[in-house]
Amino acid sequence: MSHGDLKLPDSLRKDLKKPLGRLIEDIKELHVDEKDIVICVGDHTSDITLNSNIKPKIIIFDGKVMRRKIKIPESIKNFSANEIRIPNPAGHITEESLDAISYAINSESRFKIRVDGEEDLLTLAVIKFAPPNSIILYGQPNEGVVVIRVDDKIKIKTKKFMELMKNEN
Repeated sequence: MSHGDLKLPDSLRKDLKKPLGRLIEDIKELHVDEKDIVICVGDHTSDITLNSNIKPKIIIFDGKVMRRKIKIPESIKNFSANEIRIPNPAGHITEESLDAISYAINSESRFKIRVDGEEDLLTLAVIKFAPPNSIILYGQPNEGVVVIRVDDKIKIKTKKFMELMKNEN
């Protein structure tokens, strides 16, 4: 199935800087049930989630925090999960990223998806494929963690963003 790569138009940058969900300052404010599907996007968010004894189904990371290269946190290295590596340039969602995220979400296993490039926009792909009621976590620079509880409303909003990105090509 071919989606084609999506590119972020400048007109959407401002909208996507706003949190797509509820902003929390501390991961301890998050209440996760054993059966909740948790998906983390970002190195720092994945690290603090894993260190809070929350076991995500998927973590997506790129070895950078706020565009600066970092050493991959031990918690991510030690996270027992299948690993997939995907290319995803800044400002894009590649077809390969969409396929990998869809595959990981629909699998029974846990995954860590290592991105060569930038993982920021992959939150949209995660929302697109995540089942209802999943919890998606990503970092809001210098503010905290954004928590999205997947529902129809966020799926519709994400679909609109992705359609606007598709029209960029």
